[in-house]
Amino acid sequence: MTTQIKAPSSPPTEDAIVWIDPDQAIVFCHLSDGKQTVDVLQRVPSESPVQFRARTVDQVADEPRVLVSGSAGDRTAFERTYVAITHRPDRLADVEPTVLS
Repeated sequence: MTTQIKAPSSPPTEDAIVWIDPDQAIVFCHLSDGKQTVDVLQRVPSESPVQFRARTVDQVADEPRVLVSGSAGDRTAFERTYVAITHRPDRLADVEPTVLS
């Protein structure tokens, strides 16, 4: 299941952003007409974690650069799936979550 919402106005960027956990992914990316979108992908019960990550990779496979956020294990699993599918590790940038004090 994918929910698409219009992204708020923001400065243009070439980066896609993926926040992922075992049950959902939030994907901020660009359309060919220059508009930006935010997709919320939910993992369906019949979908394996690998299938879910592959579906998420499909959302950003054509983006020139992908910033990945989430827990360390989820980021690593997504990045491995991304590289296995796209063969483009050079397009990935890992984003460490920040801890607010």
